[in-house]
Amino acid sequence: MTGGAAGASGPLDPTAAFLLGLSALLFLTYGAGRAARAAGLPPVVAEMAVGLLAGPSLLGALAPGAHRLLFGPGTLPALDTLAQLGVTLYALGIGRRLGRAEETPDGARETHGEGVRGGTVVVLAAVSFGVPMVAGVLLALGPVGRFAGPRTGTTGFALFLGCALSVTALPVLARLLEAAGLTRTRVGRLSLGAAAAGDAAAWCTLTAALVVSGAVRSGRLVLAGCGLAAVAVLWWASRGRRARRPGAGLVLPVAGGVLAGGASAALGLHQLFGALLFGFLYGRLRPGPAPGLDMLEQVAAAVLLPCFFLGYGQRLDLGAFDWSGTTLAVVGAVVAVACAVKTAGCAAVGALRGLPAAEWLRLAVLMNSRGLTELVVLSVGYQAGLIDRTLLIALTLMALLTTALVGPGLTLLDRLRPLDAAPGTPAGGGAADRVRVEA
Repeated sequence: MTGGAAGASGPLDPTAAFLLGLSALLFLTYGAGRAARAAGLPPVVAEMAVGLLAGPSLLGALAPGAHRLLFGPGTLPALDTLAQLGVTLYALGIGRRLGRAEETPDGARETHGEGVRGGTVVVLAAVSFGVPMVAGVLLALGPVGRFAGPRTGTTGFALFLGCALSVTALPVLARLLEAAGLTRTRVGRLSLGAAAAGDAAAWCTLTAALVVSGAVRSGRLVLAGCGLAAVAVLWWASRGRRARRPGAGLVLPVAGGVLAGGASAALGLHQLFGALLFGFLYGRLRPGPAPGLDMLEQVAAAVLLPCFFLGYGQRLDLGAFDWSGTTLAVVGAVVAVACAVKTAGCAAVGALRGLPAAEWLRLAVLMNSRGLTELVVLSVGYQAGLIDRTLLIALTLMALLTTALVGPGLTLLDRLRPLDAAPGTPAGGGAADRVRVEA
């Protein structure tokens, strides 16, 4: 017999407490997402904020009893397990998008056909990643260096900070473009192609930072790579038989991604790396449509990833943050540099490559969407000891701010520079008016 009956006069049964906490989290996330959509903001911003405010920063400070009941030691481990599964499935989806590399060349050719000089995607990707990377390294070598974590040196910290400033969240960007009706436009193809290449560079840089800092041994990377290569060979060899089996298009890739994540975790790596590489190989070998996997990614984003935001928020206590003038100045510098360098770099590429102002301005706004990818990168870096808590909070605020500004930025551009005036763009309503789905 469970302890549910005893819960009326004492602590709740663990199962009841877990289900109560999960339902409360999902209701809060859903409500916050609707409010964000009504305000023209990406819902992921509200979901990230819910995870932050449901921690010690707000709920734990105002209602410690409710915080302990819903998200305390009795429920948080189970919710964290769901969070790890959500991150694994999320990484599998990112890998699939990166592996389907044939989409980017098609976009580049179509863009070239519309009068833009060839190689615009390559230049945009290089600048949108490289300029913030350089800026991050310079910040790390300057006053921000005192916020390095306890288990890294100057090189590892500089690589990580550059990576954190360079991220553009490909899944967030894809959903924003789809909602705004921009996916098949020149702006959409350029931004997606550049974000895909930038994401690949960001994960490689993150891995390099972990290796340089000693958080990951290079030998383990070799073992993980060999294991994934073996899985890919078996997958390719059996793909004909697998296609005829009901459910194989969903169960087998998910099982493979989870297994790859577990293997990388067993080797001392984050499970994200194994799932990401497996997804990349899967996307390369099976680049066609996968409705089942697409639907699973949506379920994971709506149900499992809020648990990740919650666990992330439990590590951040804004009340314990150092609000001194010096710290705030450094935090402000990080946020300002992160916004400015990516915006200016992407805008300059678009202008110099001959895009109309209505297009290159939108490129600059869209490429600043960092969202969930940024939080995953920060979580990995913080757990590995590459940054301290103060910089973790600063970069989290930067991710929230830059992603939140995408909607208002598009709204402003719709008023000042309507996209319909740009050549090669389908006619339609304002982009920002259609940004109303999960981002």
